Amino acid sequence: MYLMLRQEREKKDWTLNYVAEQTGTTKSTIQMLETGKRKPSYEVLVKLEDLFQRNHRQLFAVVDDKVSHTKS
Repeated sequence: MYLMLRQEREKKDWTLNYVAEQTGTTKSTIQMLETGKRKPSYEVLVKLEDLFQRNHRQLFAVVDDKVSHTKS
């Protein structure tokens, strides 16, 4: 399972490192957010919404694993 956050990141051809830098977090934090293993702080959530121009409900919707593409 992963979240729409990952799909949106890959669609924009952004790396985990890029998103981490833009949100003031780490690559591993973004990875955990994309897989639902961690929940973002309010501050990071707002930065993600601004960065992706999507609301949290869109970014954190569950996506089917079978459509997964790996890109770090």
